[in-house]
Amino acid sequence: MRPTWLKAAVLGTAAAMTLVACGNSAETTSTPSASAPSTPSAPALSKSELEALAVAASKKAGSPTKVPKITIGYLRYVAQSPADQRMYESAVAAAKILGWTVIQCDGQGDPAKMAACGNTLLDQNIDVLLNDGIPQTVIATALQRAKREGVPAVYSGGSLDEADLYTAGYVPPDGEMGTALAAYVAGQMKGRSGGAIVQGFPASWGVERVDALKAAGVKIASQQDADATNLVQGTQQQIAAQLNQHPDASAVWITFETAVLGAAQALKARYPGKAYPDRPLLATFYANRPTLDLMRKGEVDAAVENSLEWSSWTAIDQLAELKARNTPMSKDVRPNYGEGLDFWRSTLVTKDNLPPAGQLVPPPVDYETFFTAKWKHEFGAGS
Repeated sequence: MRPTWLKAAVLGTAAAMTLVACGNSAETTSTPSASAPSTPSAPALSKSELEALAVAASKKAGSPTKVPKITIGYLRYVAQSPADQRMYESAVAAAKILGWTVIQCDGQGDPAKMAACGNTLLDQNIDVLLNDGIPQTVIATALQRAKREGVPAVYSGGSLDEADLYTAGYVPPDGEMGTALAAYVAGQMKGRSGGAIVQGFPASWGVERVDALKAAGVKIASQQDADATNLVQGTQQQIAAQLNQHPDASAVWITFETAVLGAAQALKARYPGKAYPDRPLLATFYANRPTLDLMRKGEVDAAVENSLEWSSWTAIDQLAELKARNTPMSKDVRPNYGEGLDFWRSTLVTKDNLPPAGQLVPPPVDYETFFTAKWKHEFGAGS
């Protein structure tokens, strides 16, 4: 499958690198293109500014009302994934403010289990089927059933090529994230022999990320896909084999964020006590806590971070409008809530701009404060 949306901006520096997403981007085909380094479109908003914007957004939605109590069935791609954990936990936190219940089922990266999970959740009379970016072909039967039963089906966190069976979806700019990371990797590889060992993933977001690397002109030494059912040990074995076949490789690119844990183990075993540039560069997506810990140890070199929790909060907000007002959910994968509220801006993280130990990179916009204030004014939630 080929990527279906996103425009891209190249970022060319190593530290504290941020990029601006596309605002109201529709799902149209776009090829990553080079441009000057980007900076945030607006400074970080203060709590009072966020609360004022939240009040404005709630008034735009309509007069204060009540939101009904519902149960969300959350179908998890693979609960082992730190990114999955972030999206699921943020969905639970957001739903709790509205008094909603969330039940879950772990697909464990296995298409058969994901398909079974979808129907298992629907059997429990859920009001919403929510997941973190599962391709509709994998759970088509469950999605078709949800549509027949009038249950909204929503995805967040991962772009999809085709989503006509879904009610809506909200996702980070994977193409832009790939372009930012690719620019950094390309810059680091200049003057070094050998290409990049690439581990991709057969989903539209995975294709977009790898396409960005190729568009940056990076030489590809080898390319294989990750096994979602065996992300750590399987990746360790896969990357170890590729390092043996390509001993002059200059970089290792990991598309599925959890797999970087296995890649780091493979590099550590082959290059004990070595850090880049005395071993290949290791780059990946999402600066999850385990990845940040490895970066502090010098075992991972770069990760493009997106505070992807915003997509869960956005999904919950859109569902609240649907349930409370019968307002159709936005078809924009990154809805416009107001100027400066581009929650999805991304940051390239290296050893030069690590957050304090135990913490994630702060979001460019405090989505939690915004939505909490919006729901308090609009629905009386959390009062």
